[in-house]
Amino acid sequence: MNRENKLFLIDTSAWILGLKRDSSVQIKNILMEILDKDQSATTGIIILELLQGTKTKKEYEEIFSDLSALHYFEENKEIWKKASLLGFALRRKGKTIPSTDLLIASISLYYDLDILHADNHFEIIKLYSNLKTTDLNKI
Repeated sequence: MNRENKLFLIDTSAWILGLKRDSSVQIKNILMEILDKDQSATTGIIILELLQGTKTKKEYEEIFSDLSALHYFEENKEIWKKASLLGFALRRKGKTIPSTDLLIASISLYYDLDILHADNHFEIIKLYSNLKTTDLNKI
C-alpha cells in the first residue's frame, strides 16, 4: 500500500483495532508509520467517539492530548450538506449508513483525505462516491 504524501483521517474503528492488545503487528505498524510520518488526521466526531469510551480521567486526558497533536479538520455547512445528501442518495439505493460515518466520509471527501478504518460502512460509501479508503480488515 502506497502511503506516501497522504493524510489519513483515522476513524474510531481503526483506533480501536490498533489499540487492542491482540491486534496484528502489521496493523499496529501501519498506525505507527502514519503517526511517525505526521500523516494522521482527526476531526471532532472521531474525538468524541474515542473520548466517550475512555474508562478513567487519566485515560481521557492522555488520549485527548495524543489526539490534539494530529492534523485537525473542522466541519462546515458544506460538509454537513454533503453528508445529508450522501445519506439521502444511499438510502435511495437501499443502504442505510450511520450519520457519524456519513459525516466522517464527507469530511474526508471535502478535504481529500484517505480514511483509515475497520468499518464496512466506508466501503459501502466508497462504492457510490469518490471516497478513498484503507480498510484494516483487509490487511
